Amino acid sequence: MAEPSSLAAAIIVAAGRGTRLGAPDKILLPLAGQPLLTYCIDAAEEAESISDIIVVAGLHTKARIETIVAKSSWSKVRHVALGGERRQDSVEAGLRLVKSDIEVVVVHDGARPFATPEIFNSCVAAAAESGAAIAAVRMVDTLKRVHNGFVAETVPREEIWAAQTPQAFGAALLRSAFHFASEHGIEVTDEAGLFEAQGIPVRIVQSSSHNLKVTRPEDLVVAEAFLHASRQGRTRR
Repeated sequence: MAEPSSLAAAIIVAAGRGTRLGAPDKILLPLAGQPLLTYCIDAAEEAESISDIIVVAGLHTKARIETIVAKSSWSKVRHVALGGERRQDSVEAGLRLVKSDIEVVVVHDGARPFATPEIFNSCVAAAAESGAAIAAVRMVDTLKRVHNGFVAETVPREEIWAAQTPQAFGAALLRSAFHFASEHGIEVTDEAGLFEAQGIPVRIVQSSSHNLKVTRPEDLVVAEAFLHASRQGRTRR
Protein backbone atom coordinates (compact mmCIF):
# COMPACT_ATOMS: atom_id res chain seq x y z
CA MET A 1 0.00 0.00 0.00
CA ALA A 2 1.21 3.49 -0.83
CA GLU A 3 2.40 5.65 2.02
CA PRO A 4 1.01 9.17 2.40
CA SER A 5 4.44 10.48 1.39
CA SER A 6 3.77 9.28 -2.17
CA LEU A 7 1.80 12.55 -2.57
CA ALA A 8 -1.25 11.53 -4.59
CA ALA A 9 -3.99 13.90 -5.69
CA ALA A 10 -7.51 12.78 -6.55
CA ILE A 11 -9.47 14.43 -9.35
CA ILE A 12 -13.16 13.65 -8.92
CA VAL A 13 -14.99 14.20 -12.19
CA ALA A 14 -18.48 15.57 -11.57
CA ALA A 15 -19.12 17.69 -14.66
CA GLY A 16 -21.52 15.45 -16.60
CA ARG A 17 -25.14 16.28 -17.36
CA GLY A 18 -26.71 12.90 -16.53
CA THR A 19 -28.27 12.50 -19.98
CA ARG A 20 -29.01 8.78 -19.66
CA LEU A 21 -30.41 9.25 -16.17
CA GLY A 22 -32.55 12.17 -17.28
CA ALA A 23 -31.20 14.34 -14.46
CA PRO A 24 -28.72 17.12 -15.36
CA ASP A 25 -27.69 17.39 -11.71
CA LYS A 26 -27.27 13.62 -11.33
CA ILE A 27 -24.17 14.07 -9.25
CA LEU A 28 -26.22 15.78 -6.52
CA LEU A 29 -29.18 13.40 -6.48
CA PRO A 30 -29.83 12.05 -2.99
CA LEU A 31 -28.57 8.58 -2.13
CA ALA A 32 -29.89 7.63 1.30
CA GLY A 33 -30.38 11.33 1.97
CA GLN A 34 -26.87 12.37 0.98
CA PRO A 35 -25.73 13.80 -2.40
CA LEU A 36 -24.23 11.10 -4.60
CA LEU A 37 -20.97 12.99 -5.03
CA THR A 38 -20.26 13.17 -1.30
CA TYR A 39 -19.69 9.43 -1.02
CA CYS A 40 -16.84 9.71 -3.54
CA ILE A 41 -15.26 12.62 -1.70
CA ASP A 42 -15.61 10.77 1.62
CA ALA A 43 -13.67 7.79 0.24
CA ALA A 44 -10.87 9.95 -1.16
CA GLU A 45 -10.76 11.93 2.08
CA GLU A 46 -10.31 8.72 4.08
CA ALA A 47 -7.66 7.24 1.76
CA GLU A 48 -4.30 7.77 3.44
CA SER A 49 -2.53 7.85 0.07
CA ILE A 50 -4.48 10.96 -1.01
CA SER A 51 -3.22 14.37 0.09
CA ASP A 52 -5.27 16.66 -2.20
CA ILE A 53 -8.74 16.44 -3.76
CA ILE A 54 -9.90 18.46 -6.76
CA VAL A 55 -13.58 18.26 -7.70
CA VAL A 56 -14.39 19.13 -11.32
CA ALA A 57 -17.96 20.40 -11.65
CA GLY A 58 -20.26 21.44 -14.44
CA LEU A 59 -21.46 25.01 -14.83
CA HIS A 60 -24.93 23.80 -13.78
CA THR A 61 -23.72 22.32 -10.46
CA LYS A 62 -20.53 24.21 -9.55
CA ALA A 63 -22.14 26.71 -7.14
CA ARG A 64 -24.02 23.98 -5.26
CA ILE A 65 -20.93 21.79 -5.01
CA GLU A 66 -18.94 24.74 -3.68
CA THR A 67 -21.61 25.21 -1.01
CA ILE A 68 -21.47 21.53 -0.03
CA VAL A 69 -17.67 21.69 0.22
CA ALA A 70 -17.79 24.92 2.28
CA LYS A 71 -20.19 23.35 4.79
CA SER A 72 -18.30 20.05 5.03
CA SER A 73 -15.55 18.85 7.35
CA TRP A 74 -13.34 17.67 4.47
CA SER A 75 -9.76 18.82 4.90
CA LYS A 76 -8.29 17.63 1.59
CA VAL A 77 -10.53 19.38 -0.95
CA ARG A 78 -8.36 22.13 -2.51
CA HIS A 79 -10.43 23.26 -5.50
CA VAL A 80 -13.81 23.01 -7.20
CA ALA A 81 -12.86 23.48 -10.85
CA LEU A 82 -15.07 24.10 -13.85
CA GLY A 83 -15.11 21.22 -16.32
CA GLY A 84 -15.30 21.15 -20.10
CA GLU A 85 -17.43 19.67 -22.86
CA ARG A 86 -15.75 16.25 -22.85
CA ARG A 87 -14.66 14.06 -19.96
CA GLN A 88 -11.01 14.46 -20.94
CA ASP A 89 -11.44 18.25 -20.98
CA SER A 90 -12.75 18.07 -17.41
CA VAL A 91 -9.92 15.83 -16.23
CA GLU A 92 -7.39 18.13 -17.86
CA ALA A 93 -8.98 21.12 -16.11
CA GLY A 94 -8.45 19.35 -12.80
CA LEU A 95 -4.94 18.30 -13.75
CA ARG A 96 -3.93 21.92 -14.31
CA LEU A 97 -4.64 22.54 -10.61
CA VAL A 98 -2.54 19.64 -9.31
CA LYS A 99 0.52 20.88 -7.45
CA SER A 100 3.92 20.35 -9.03
CA ASP A 101 5.18 18.14 -6.19
CA ILE A 102 2.35 15.61 -6.59
CA GLU A 103 3.72 12.31 -7.86
CA VAL A 104 0.54 10.33 -8.60
CA VAL A 105 -2.83 11.53 -9.87
CA VAL A 106 -6.00 9.50 -9.33
CA VAL A 107 -9.08 10.11 -11.48
CA HIS A 108 -12.45 8.98 -10.16
CA ASP A 109 -16.01 9.25 -11.46
CA GLY A 110 -18.23 11.29 -9.16
CA ALA A 111 -21.06 8.88 -10.02
CA ARG A 112 -19.28 5.86 -8.47
CA PRO A 113 -20.28 6.23 -4.82
CA PHE A 114 -18.97 2.90 -3.54
CA ALA A 115 -15.26 3.10 -4.28
CA THR A 116 -13.46 2.44 -1.00
CA PRO A 117 -10.43 4.14 0.53
CA GLU A 118 -8.66 0.81 0.06
CA ILE A 119 -9.16 0.75 -3.73
CA PHE A 120 -7.84 4.32 -3.92
CA ASN A 121 -4.77 3.25 -1.95
CA SER A 122 -4.25 0.13 -4.06
CA CYS A 123 -4.45 2.05 -7.34
CA VAL A 124 -2.03 4.69 -6.07
CA ALA A 125 0.44 2.02 -4.96
CA ALA A 126 0.23 0.21 -8.31
CA ALA A 127 0.67 3.45 -10.28
CA ALA A 128 3.60 4.53 -8.12
CA GLU A 129 5.27 1.24 -9.03
CA SER A 130 4.30 0.80 -12.70
CA GLY A 131 3.16 4.24 -13.91
CA ALA A 132 -0.49 3.47 -14.65
CA ALA A 133 -3.17 1.38 -12.94
CA ILE A 134 -6.95 1.10 -13.05
CA ALA A 135 -9.63 -0.55 -10.95
CA ALA A 136 -11.42 -3.26 -12.94
CA VAL A 137 -13.45 -6.46 -12.60
CA ARG A 138 -13.48 -9.65 -14.63
CA MET A 139 -16.46 -10.14 -16.92
CA VAL A 140 -18.67 -13.00 -15.77
CA ASP A 141 -21.42 -12.81 -18.41
CA THR A 142 -21.22 -14.51 -21.79
CA LEU A 143 -20.36 -11.81 -24.32
CA LYS A 144 -21.84 -11.59 -27.83
CA ARG A 145 -20.75 -9.47 -30.75
CA VAL A 146 -23.88 -8.27 -32.54
CA HIS A 147 -24.40 -7.11 -36.12
CA ASN A 148 -27.71 -5.63 -37.33
CA GLY A 149 -29.54 -6.98 -34.32
CA PHE A 150 -28.28 -10.56 -34.63
CA VAL A 151 -25.49 -12.42 -32.83
CA ALA A 152 -22.38 -12.51 -34.99
CA GLU A 153 -20.18 -14.45 -32.58
CA THR A 154 -19.45 -15.24 -28.96
CA VAL A 155 -16.52 -13.25 -27.60
CA PRO A 156 -14.11 -15.17 -25.32
CA ARG A 157 -14.36 -13.55 -21.90
CA GLU A 158 -11.22 -15.00 -20.29
CA GLU A 159 -9.19 -11.86 -20.99
CA ILE A 160 -12.05 -9.34 -20.78
CA TRP A 161 -12.29 -6.97 -17.83
CA ALA A 162 -14.72 -4.11 -17.17
CA ALA A 163 -12.83 -0.90 -16.46
CA GLN A 164 -13.87 1.24 -13.51
CA THR A 165 -12.41 4.12 -11.58
CA PRO A 166 -10.28 5.04 -9.65
CA GLN A 167 -7.60 5.17 -12.33
CA ALA A 168 -4.16 6.27 -11.16
CA PHE A 169 -1.13 7.51 -13.08
CA GLY A 170 2.24 9.08 -12.56
CA ALA A 171 1.54 12.82 -12.70
CA ALA A 172 4.19 13.56 -15.32
CA LEU A 173 3.02 10.62 -17.44
CA LEU A 174 -0.58 11.81 -17.32
CA ARG A 175 0.36 15.33 -18.36
CA SER A 176 2.37 13.89 -21.24
CA ALA A 177 -0.56 11.67 -22.24
CA PHE A 178 -2.89 14.66 -22.49
CA HIS A 179 -0.32 16.54 -24.55
CA PHE A 180 -0.05 13.54 -26.89
CA ALA A 181 -3.87 13.35 -27.20
CA SER A 182 -4.08 17.06 -28.02
CA GLU A 183 -1.37 16.81 -30.69
CA HIS A 184 -2.97 13.78 -32.36
CA GLY A 185 -6.66 14.59 -31.92
CA ILE A 186 -7.32 11.52 -29.76
CA GLU A 187 -10.62 11.20 -27.87
CA VAL A 188 -11.09 8.52 -25.22
CA THR A 189 -13.71 7.50 -22.69
CA ASP A 190 -11.24 6.97 -19.86
CA GLU A 191 -7.71 8.05 -19.03
CA ALA A 192 -6.29 4.56 -19.51
CA GLY A 193 -7.21 4.96 -23.18
CA LEU A 194 -4.65 7.76 -23.47
CA PHE A 195 -1.95 5.36 -22.32
CA GLU A 196 -3.17 2.52 -24.54
CA ALA A 197 -2.97 4.88 -27.54
CA GLN A 198 0.75 5.27 -26.83
CA GLY A 199 1.39 1.61 -26.11
CA ILE A 200 2.07 2.25 -22.41
CA PRO A 201 1.12 -0.72 -20.17
CA VAL A 202 -1.72 -0.18 -17.70
CA ARG A 203 -1.90 -2.44 -14.67
CA ILE A 204 -5.21 -3.94 -13.49
CA VAL A 205 -6.18 -3.61 -9.83
CA GLN A 206 -8.89 -6.07 -8.81
CA SER A 207 -12.02 -4.20 -7.81
CA SER A 208 -15.60 -5.19 -6.99
CA SER A 209 -18.92 -5.22 -8.84
CA HIS A 210 -20.21 -3.10 -5.93
CA ASN A 211 -18.18 -0.23 -7.37
CA LEU A 212 -20.99 0.58 -9.76
CA LYS A 213 -21.51 3.77 -11.74
CA VAL A 214 -24.90 5.43 -11.47
CA THR A 215 -25.83 5.97 -15.12
CA ARG A 216 -29.46 4.91 -15.57
CA PRO A 217 -32.48 5.30 -13.26
CA GLU A 218 -32.32 1.63 -12.20
CA ASP A 219 -28.70 2.11 -11.08
CA LEU A 220 -29.86 4.53 -8.40
CA VAL A 221 -32.34 1.93 -7.13
CA VAL A 222 -29.56 -0.70 -7.00
CA ALA A 223 -27.28 1.76 -5.20
CA GLU A 224 -29.95 2.49 -2.59
CA ALA A 225 -30.47 -1.24 -2.02
CA PHE A 226 -26.76 -1.91 -1.74
CA LEU A 227 -26.24 0.92 0.72
CA HIS A 228 -29.19 -0.24 2.83
CA ALA A 229 -27.90 -3.82 2.88
CA SER A 230 -24.37 -2.78 3.83
CA ARG A 231 -25.66 -0.61 6.66
CA GLN A 232 -27.88 -3.43 7.90
CA GLY A 233 -24.88 -5.75 7.87
CA ARG A 234 -22.83 -3.36 9.98
CA THR A 235 -25.71 -2.96 12.45
CA ARG A 236 -26.00 -6.76 12.92
CA ARG A 237 -22.29 -7.02 13.66
